Amino acid sequence: MIGQVTMWRTDRLRRPPSPPNDRRVLLFWFFVFALLFAGAQSAQTQGRAVMDTRQYLAHSYMLQGLGREEASRRALDYFCDSVRVRSAQRDSADLAHYREHDDGRTAERECRRTMGERVTRNAGRTDVRGYMALFSDPRMSEIFATRPGYPLYTVPFVRGFGPVVGLWLAALVATVAASGLVVLVLRTLGVCVPLALSGQVLYYALPTGKESMLPQCEGLLLCLLLAAVLGCVRVLRGRVVSGTAIAVPAFAGAAVVKYAQTLLAVAGIAVMTAVLLCVRRLRGDRPVRPERVILLTTAALAVAIQVVVLAYGLPSTKASLQELLSVHYTRSPVGDPGAEFWRLSLAFWREWLRDALAQPLVLLLLGCGAWGAFRHHRPFACLLAGVALAGLANQAGHPEMSVGPRLMVMAMLLPVCGIPLLIESHVRRSAARGRDLAPPPRADRRVPAPASR
Repeated sequence: MIGQVTMWRTDRLRRPPSPPNDRRVLLFWFFVFALLFAGAQSAQTQGRAVMDTRQYLAHSYMLQGLGREEASRRALDYFCDSVRVRSAQRDSADLAHYREHDDGRTAERECRRTMGERVTRNAGRTDVRGYMALFSDPRMSEIFATRPGYPLYTVPFVRGFGPVVGLWLAALVATVAASGLVVLVLRTLGVCVPLALSGQVLYYALPTGKESMLPQCEGLLLCLLLAAVLGCVRVLRGRVVSGTAIAVPAFAGAAVVKYAQTLLAVAGIAVMTAVLLCVRRLRGDRPVRPERVILLTTAALAVAIQVVVLAYGLPSTKASLQELLSVHYTRSPVGDPGAEFWRLSLAFWREWLRDALAQPLVLLLLGCGAWGAFRHHRPFACLLAGVALAGLANQAGHPEMSVGPRLMVMAMLLPVCGIPLLIESHVRRSAARGRDLAPPPRADRRVPAPASR
C-alpha cells in the first residue's frame, strides 16, 4: 500500500510530452502577452527610480571602471532627473498645482542640492571603500555594496543604452524571463497551456510585475528564485540530478543579488519540507527521496549562506535593525533596538491588518493561491509556502509603511502559481465527477436513425 501511495505521488507530476502544436500555441501567446506588457510599460521609461536605485547605479558605474565620485554624480544625475519627471507628472494632474507647476524643476534642483552636498561631504571620508557610493552614511552604503548581482547584471544594459533606457530594458528582460519561468513551472506540473499562460498574466498584473519593473534588484531576485523553484519541481518529478543542477546555481545567484532574502527563502523551503516529511512520518508513510533531496539541499544552502555572512562580516540582523530604527542612519543609533523594534512591529502589523481587512484582495489572493497549491500537489505547495513565508518574514524584519508591497513581494508568487493550479484542480475534478455521474450506455438500446430531409 505504501508503495502504491508513493507511486501515486510521483505520478501526479508526470505528464505526457506536449504535442508540437501545443508548444507553438504556447510560444505564440507567450510572446504576444510579453509584447503587450512591454508596450504598456514603455509609457514610462523614466520616473521609476527609488532611493535604492542610485546606490545600485553607482555600483554599476564603478564596475565599469569609473571612480567613486564620478560614478556617484552620474547616478545622481539619473536619480534627480527621475525625481523631476515624477514630480512633473504628479503636479500636472494635481488640482492644487496644475496651474503653476514648473515641470518638476524645483524638485530637481532640491534633489541635486541635497544629494550633491552629501557626495561632496563624503568624498573625503576614509571609511568609504570598495563599491560604496557617496549618497548617504557609509554604514548605509555598505549594505548595498554587498549586493553585486544586480549592478553586475545592469552593466551591459547601462553601457549599451544609457541609464534611462538601459535600466528599463534590464527590468523588462528580468520580468519577462520570470514570467516565462512561471509558465515552465506550471507546465512541468501538468497544467494546460491556457492556464499556464494565465500564470504569466498574473505575474504581470499582480505586484510582482510592478515591483519587478522598478530599477532595483527585486525583479532579478524573483527571476532567480523562480528558476530555483523550477529546479526543485524537476527534483520532485524524479529528475534529481538535473533539477539540483538548476536549483543550486539559481539559489547561489539569488544570494549574490540579495543574500538576506535568499537566506529566508531557502530556510523557508527547508522548514516547510521538513514539516511535510514529519507529517508523513507520523502517518506511517515512507519519505520520498526527491523531497529528502530538497530538504538536504536547501538546509545546506541556508547554512552555507550564513557561514559566508559571518566569515566576510557582511551586515547582519543587528546592523539591519540599527539602519531601520535610525531611519537609514539619518538619526542617532538606538540604545536598545530590540524593545524599539517590537514596539514598531506591533504598530505596523496592527495598521497592516487593518488595511488588509478593509481591502482584503491581498489576503484573498494569498488564500486562493495556498488552496490551489495544496490541493494540486503538497510537496510543491510547501516550496511555494516556504517562499511566501520568507516574504512575510522579510516584511516583519522591516516594519516600514512607506516602502509598500516591495518587501513582501516574494509572497505574491503564491497566488501567481497557486491560482492556475486551483482552476486546474477544479476543472479536473469537475470532469471526473461528470464522467462518474454519466449513465452507462445500454447495450440493448438502439440509436434512432437521423430523420431524412
